[in-house]
Amino acid sequence: MASVDSGEGHETPAPRATVSHVIFDMDGLLLDTEGFYTEVQEKILARYGKVFDWSLKAKMMGKKATESARIFVEECGLTGLLTPGQFLEERESMLQELFPSCVILPGENGLLVSLLLPL
Repeated sequence: MASVDSGEGHETPAPRATVSHVIFDMDGLLLDTEGFYTEVQEKILARYGKVFDWSLKAKMMGKKATESARIFVEECGLTGLLTPGQFLEERESMLQELFPSCVILPGENGLLVSLLLPL
């Protein structure tokens, strides 16, 4: 934490700002859900005799869902067999079954508690 010189040669802690709002991106940040996406996408591709590997995952990461789905279908040669929309519907359904079993990531519980306590 930064310090403020009081003018008498003594440093006092700078006042802390009051946190009024927190925005969460829980998926993969607070909750360990990343493995669920891999598991589900592996299962979907296995039906077509294909493998979900790191190179495909890397192409899909950080994209909007519709773009990621398009990449999934095209890169795997599933055009005409599976539409990006069908992929997203199926993936979402399978993920909803897995999400209740996700766990909070290490250290996040402390972060959440510190945000709830008065400063």
